[in-house]
Amino acid sequence: MVEPIVWAASGIGLSIVLSVIGAAIGISISAPAIAGAGTERPETVSKTLIATILAEALAIYGLVVGLLSIFRLTSLTEAGDPVAAADAGFRLFFGGLTMGIAAVAAGFGVGTSGAAMAAATAEKPELFSRTVVPLILSEALGIYAFVAALLLVLQA
Repeated sequence: MVEPIVWAASGIGLSIVLSVIGAAIGISISAPAIAGAGTERPETVSKTLIATILAEALAIYGLVVGLLSIFRLTSLTEAGDPVAAADAGFRLFFGGLTMGIAAVAAGFGVGTSGAAMAAATAEKPELFSRTVVPLILSEALGIYAFVAALLLVLQA
């Protein structure tokens, strides 16, 4: 059987790495569209910049889950019961995996929604309030995973 610390360390790595990849996907899709929209209407850049901010938040969620998981590693080494240690290791792994995979998916959603929002806002600035809704809903997926991952990590 693989040691619980290996499962926990893998979950920590997946949480951080995949969340950063999700943020990079979101930023790399939305930022060029925001820059392009800014050449047409410079006043829209400050409003549409929210897409890159929300994409970056995904990396922060993954980092928080990873750091909290690192603080919970002591429960693995102090557990005298191997079953309890395995349970904690699996919780940390799946908490990190949940956050990481959801961040990649949310990053793609934030990026594509942000790019569409920037293009629509450059064309018709009055559409901003309607085009920001899909962006927020895409970010909500990352927040849901963040809450689920925190529940798993804090119970480890």
